[in-house]
Amino acid sequence: MVAERTVPEHEIREADRFDQLFRAHETQVAGRCRRLLGPEAARDAVQDVFLRARRSFESYDPDRPFAAWVLTVASHHCIDQLRRLSRETQIFEARDLDAGDLMEPGPTPLRHALLAERRGRVLDAIDHLPLRYRLPLVLRYFEELDYDAIADTLDVTRGQVGTLLFRAKRRLRVRLVEESP
Repeated sequence: MVAERTVPEHEIREADRFDQLFRAHETQVAGRCRRLLGPEAARDAVQDVFLRARRSFESYDPDRPFAAWVLTVASHHCIDQLRRLSRETQIFEARDLDAGDLMEPGPTPLRHALLAERRGRVLDAIDHLPLRYRLPLVLRYFEELDYDAIADTLDVTRGQVGTLLFRAKRRLRVRLVEESP
């Protein structure tokens, strides 16, 4: 016969505290997962992020914002998922680099679009970008990572990050212009 383990009171309080914090930020986590993985995979990812965050809750520093911590957990989980899915296919292929694509004339399309268009249209357009362009764009403008951090995360060079962001913004601009009334 197996004896049941009794859960200490302090562990119950900690679990309740985590559940309250996570539920308060669940919408943000779902949004981050949706932007990185797409709507279908996001539902499962939110549950996985919840479990991953719960297991590592002891590492959370209460002096720092919980939202930033749990969104970082979500981003890392989503990137891990994408890496698992793309082991056979590279996110970036060297043949896609053209020297002419490295220079972008005019204002930054993302900055212009965010100021000129409604947030919902821009987010929808980002969601429809191919994964290879959506990832660096989300990491740069939502995670606010610098080019070096993005390069490390995606296993590409800093120059390739610039090219991917350029192409992502160009595709984003084209989609927004096509959808404008």
